[in-house]
Amino acid sequence: MLYSKSDVLLMDHDRFSLKKIILLALAVRLILLPVTYHGDITVNYWWGRFAADFGLRGYYDWLNFGGYGLPDQPMLNIYYCQIIRHIFVATHQALWWINVNIPLFPSSLMTWYDQHGNQILLKVPMVLADLALVYLGYHFMLLLKKGRKLAMLVALIIALFPPFIYNSAIWGSGDSIINALALAAIFFILKKRYLWSTLLILSSLLYKPSLLIWLPVFPLIALKNQIGKLRVIAVTLFALSYITLISWPFTPIEYHPLVWFVNTMSQKILPGCMHQITANAMNFWAIIFGLNPRPDDLMLFGLISVRTLSLLICLGLFLLILKNLYQKYSLPTLLLTLANLAMISFTFLTRMHERYTFPALFPLLLLSFVHHRFRKLFIALTITHLINIYHWWYWLKIPLLYELTEADIVIRLVSLTNLAICLFLINYQLSADANKNT
Repeated sequence: MLYSKSDVLLMDHDRFSLKKIILLALAVRLILLPVTYHGDITVNYWWGRFAADFGLRGYYDWLNFGGYGLPDQPMLNIYYCQIIRHIFVATHQALWWINVNIPLFPSSLMTWYDQHGNQILLKVPMVLADLALVYLGYHFMLLLKKGRKLAMLVALIIALFPPFIYNSAIWGSGDSIINALALAAIFFILKKRYLWSTLLILSSLLYKPSLLIWLPVFPLIALKNQIGKLRVIAVTLFALSYITLISWPFTPIEYHPLVWFVNTMSQKILPGCMHQITANAMNFWAIIFGLNPRPDDLMLFGLISVRTLSLLICLGLFLLILKNLYQKYSLPTLLLTLANLAMISFTFLTRMHERYTFPALFPLLLLSFVHHRFRKLFIALTITHLINIYHWWYWLKIPLLYELTEADIVIRLVSLTNLAICLFLINYQLSADANKNT
C-alpha cells in the first residue's frame, strides 16, 4: 500500500483545512471588494468599454482613446477588460429587469452598480488569483518537504497577508494575477509539465510583462530537467501558436500577427508610459533623487543616461545570479533567485512603480521557513512595501501616517532599507555557504 489508513485520513483533513483557509481568504476579500478602487481600475474600465464597443482590430494602432489613456498593457489584459465589460452589461440588464419588476428591490443598489459595478467586477479575478497564491504556497512548501503543518501555516499567512489583500481586493492592481500565473508556471516546469508551464508563463507576460525578469529561469530549469530536443521544438511551436492566436484579433490586415506582436510589444508596451527615474518606487534612485518626477534620459556626468546605467547594472547582476542558480541548483536557490531578480529590478531599474517588490514577497515567505535569516528580511520588505503603496495611494487616510510617508527623510530611509535588503540577498546567494543553508 502507498498510504496507510491514518495517512489517508490526515491528507483528507489537510484538504479540508486548506479549503477552510481558502474560504477565509475569499471572505476577507469579498468584504473589502466594494469599498474602493484605484484609478488604474477606471483606466481598465475604459479599455474594456472601448474593446466591447469598437472591437479589437486596430485597438493599439488607430483607435482614438481621447483623454482616457492609451492602452500600454498586452493583449490578454484587453481581453480581460473586454470580457468583464460584457459580464457587467449582461448583469446590469438582469438587475435592471429585477429593479423594474420587483418593488422590494432597492433602487439605490442599482444606482451603485451602474456607477461602480464594472470596476468592482474587474477586481474579482484578482481575488481569485489571491486564492491561487494560497494554494500554491501550500504546495510549494510540500515541495520543500517542510511538512503539512508548516504548509498550512504558510497558506494561512498568505490568506491574511496585508500586501496581497491591499493590492487585489482594495487597489485592484492585477499583480496577484501575473504572480499566480508565473508561480504556477514554475510549479509545473518543476513537475516537467512543459506545455502547461509555457501556457501559464506566457499568459502572465501577455497580461502584464512585469515578470519578464523571471523568464530566464525557465530554460535553466528545463536544462536541469534534461529536457529533450523534441520537447523543446514542441514548446517553441506551442508558444508561437499561442502568441499568434492571442494577437490575431488585434492585428491589422497588412501585418502577420507575430510581426505585429513584436512591433507592438517593443514600441508601445515594454517601454512603459512613465519614462521617469523612479515612478514612485522607493529604491536606489530615490535615495539620490527623491521621488520628484525626473526623466530617465538624464545624463550622468555627461557620459551615460540613468536609464542605460540602470539596465547595465541589472544585466550584470542578473548574469551573476542566474549563473549561481545553474551551478547550485535547488528549489531553495530557485526561490532565492526569484526574490533576487525581483529586488534587483525594483532597486536599480528606472521606471519602477511602488508595488514592484510584490514578486519578492512570496518566495521570501517560503524561504523564511527554510532558514531563519530570511524572516527579518521578509518582515522588513512587507513593511516597506506597505509604506510605499500607502504613500502613493492610501485607503483610510490616517493624517499622522500619511505625513510620515510624505516626509523626505522617511522616503530615503525606506529606500535605503530596500537597497539593504537587495544587497543582502545578492551577497547571500553569491556567498560560499549559501548552498549549505538553503
